[in-house]
Amino acid sequence: MNCNKCGRVCIKNGFQKNGRQRYYCKICELNQQKVYVYQAYKRHINQSIYTLLINSCGVRDISRVLEISKKTVSTRIVKIAQRIRIPIFTEYSQSYEMDELFVKNNGKRCWISYAINRKTKQVISFVVGSKSRENLAKVTNQVLLLNPKKVYTDKLTTYKTLIPKEIHDSCRYQTNRIERFNLNLRTHLKRLNRKTICYSKSLKMLESIIKIYFWGSSINFEFVNNSS
Repeated sequence: MNCNKCGRVCIKNGFQKNGRQRYYCKICELNQQKVYVYQAYKRHINQSIYTLLINSCGVRDISRVLEISKKTVSTRIVKIAQRIRIPIFTEYSQSYEMDELFVKNNGKRCWISYAINRKTKQVISFVVGSKSRENLAKVTNQVLLLNPKKVYTDKLTTYKTLIPKEIHDSCRYQTNRIERFNLNLRTHLKRLNRKTICYSKSLKMLESIIKIYFWGSSINFEFVNNSS
């Protein structure tokens, strides 16, 4: 058989406990089977998890639809997020909007603070946690590195200490685009819905899901580790 990861020819390597033939890839150094009974080992499963995740399905929903365990779904989500590389932005003299989105995280107050390009709607940076000056500075600094023409925010006073006055604008209706983006987030990600019993118990899981939603479209899911 051919390797499920690299496509090279595998050699026979004994048998599994269930009596099925086991194969070994000398390139990837992985043991695998030709046919798996458990759905999670199929090649398309990571792509399916991604598609369901960004279309308002929670971990339990994905588990029911794909017939795999909740633990496996959670593990795959974290692995997919780890494979994502933050895009390198080379744009300059653009306009940006920044905002904070409140979410429930294990009963604690938590926000997703992020910035988008006003024209392309591309997310530049984000941070999950409190609305502290330290967290907001992480996002703001990434925007300032791009030599922005204008940065639009709400009237949160912390921004006045982080963004130069000449490029900062906090007037009313100037953050309409990112506010609309907030609605997309709440619609497309189940754990961000307002009236729901779903919420994030793990900050790491919340960060992974947000990262997948923002930048996961470019990842090659065939190369995400399929071990649960």
